Amino acid sequence: MDYEEIFPVTVTADIMDLIDNKHDQRERSGLFNFTDSLGQKFSLPIRLETRGKSRLVRCEVPPVMIYFDKQALEEQRIKDYPKLKVVVPCFKDAQAEDLLYRELLVYKLYALVSDFHFRVQATELICMDTSMQDTTHIIPAFFIESDKEFRKRTDTEELSEYSITWEDLESEQAQITALFQYMVGNTDWKIEHKHNLKYFRNDEDTPLVLVPYDFDFSGFVNADYAKPNPDYRQRHVRERIYMGKKNEFLDKTIRHFIDKETEILQTITDDPHLSASSKEDLKKFLAPFFKKIKNKRAARRIFRNFNQ
Repeated sequence: MDYEEIFPVTVTADIMDLIDNKHDQRERSGLFNFTDSLGQKFSLPIRLETRGKSRLVRCEVPPVMIYFDKQALEEQRIKDYPKLKVVVPCFKDAQAEDLLYRELLVYKLYALVSDFHFRVQATELICMDTSMQDTTHIIPAFFIESDKEFRKRTDTEELSEYSITWEDLESEQAQITALFQYMVGNTDWKIEHKHNLKYFRNDEDTPLVLVPYDFDFSGFVNADYAKPNPDYRQRHVRERIYMGKKNEFLDKTIRHFIDKETEILQTITDDPHLSASSKEDLKKFLAPFFKKIKNKRAARRIFRNFNQ
């Protein structure tokens, strides 16, 4: 994480088997080769496993989890974070790459408004296929910080329980998360079902901090396979629906997002992966959000109904 703009990695494995038999979620062995920021080369044994639910079904190229061998990490003096989530384009075309980088950008935007976020790292996967075809696939992708690395970085513990309520959460962080999800037009999350959310806390006596992930169904990404959420009568994925609850931090959170508007729009402008037309589309999508939260009457209409 935070290595450079694009971190090149070579993965040697039976890539075609992983793609062609994506529903067979058994582990496949392989090698993970990279060069660190000091120029030192590493080669690590890994196990690869397809993951996910909706993307596993809909996508030609499945998302992947990489597992590292703990002993190999120790021998090469690499931090013991043995699991790495990999997000890849859904299909092998330019549109899918654009959607990949849009989702990567959502993680970066969330990091602008919340201290409790998963870090991400863009990568170029050079996949050396060990099957009979002996081919090389170059796949743009990004890594998501592991739960263990997040816990270490934030000095927290993860809570795996379900049936969490809004009242169990750290109030300010919960409001930031809910407003951010509204900003990017994401309804694919649910507090009580722990859907696309992780919960962390400093100790047993402190409220829970929720950290969101998986934004491919958001209006910001606007994936062609994303479907409106029927639970909230959403007509299309770009229709914003507020799914949080109003609390004492709502006004402060609105001001926080207004203060971040310039930085958010500049981050989109500076994105090195997206085309000018894609950036313009994203700015147009965000414009009504900022216009509404700056208008007190419009903001009251947004937050008068609480769905969670």
